Amino acid sequence: MTEKTRDNLEKAFVGEAKAYFRLMAFARKADEEGYSQVARLFRAVATAEGVHAKEHFALLEKVKSTEENLKSSFEKETFVNEVTYPAFLKEAWADGDKPVIWGFTKARNAEERHAKLYKTALTDMAVDRDTLYFVCTNCGWVEDRQKPAKCPNCQYPAEAYQEVK
Repeated sequence: MTEKTRDNLEKAFVGEAKAYFRLMAFARKADEEGYSQVARLFRAVATAEGVHAKEHFALLEKVKSTEENLKSSFEKETFVNEVTYPAFLKEAWADGDKPVIWGFTKARNAEERHAKLYKTALTDMAVDRDTLYFVCTNCGWVEDRQKPAKCPNCQYPAEAYQEVK
């Protein structure tokens, strides 16, 4: 595959993945407003966009061994936490946009936690430890073993956590 084709495939993957999440958000809004048929259409097209994204991702040959995937995920989460979000936060602070500052802060903190979980998982692969994971549906914080009484990142109650199976 040429560099130009790979670049186009990357762009197509990102576009299809974004379309999936955008359309799912539109479907939730349509459901809230009582437009169940429109919501169903949004979900159907979102599912199709997900098919396209999966195909593009497979062609990019991004999925490696589990150990390589964990290492790569750890590196990406660390970069986002240490480089990307701090740059975003600096600009948001300069703009004085408090909701965006809070959103970036929650995401940065959660990304740092994700990196730690990946690092632990690399170690735990050898012992094949069975772990439960819980995700805060407000900020994306992930807890292992049990859900906390309240989220350490956004302070939402335990009810905000969803167990991932």
